[in-house]
Amino acid sequence: MLTSSRQCRCCGATFSQLLSLSCDRPDIGSEDLVVQDNSAILAQSGDVLTDDFCRLGDLRFIRAVLAIPVTGSEGEEFILGTWANLGVEDFDAYLDLLDMQETESLGSRPAWLSNAIPPEDGTPVACMLHMRPEGQYPELQISEPNHPLAALQNSGAQLEELFELLHAYGHDLASLVYDS
Repeated sequence: MLTSSRQCRCCGATFSQLLSLSCDRPDIGSEDLVVQDNSAILAQSGDVLTDDFCRLGDLRFIRAVLAIPVTGSEGEEFILGTWANLGVEDFDAYLDLLDMQETESLGSRPAWLSNAIPPEDGTPVACMLHMRPEGQYPELQISEPNHPLAALQNSGAQLEELFELLHAYGHDLASLVYDS
């Protein structure tokens, strides 16, 4: 399952590895906000959405990843491409160090998961944002021990749980596995 090629019946995309999700903007970002080049975050004032950064009023966001280990696999992870809301000072420090690929020197910072995962869970979730080396996206670790994502991050997820999560976002890969 983790290495065979398959096609999603909902969107038609073909996958050769376990599909990971990526959110295109923080949930509070308007669908009318056009994605611009990353340089726009420094060149423009007001609300800005780029591939990796977002500024909405006084709020600042950066793209991050949230990894969930796949139970029963050797090191496989399900990666959620998410957005993290962090303080203005931390955001500015991140931008200052990004070009030099030294963001790892920031260590860990408090942040908020800015996408509802699963989609019907719209409450903000406290996290720690762990900077990673060589320009990699920072990784979010859920800080709220009773949140379902914290349990998945700590214990891992069964393939069926990941299929349910994918299905909630409109991908029906489970039927491909069980129908094959």
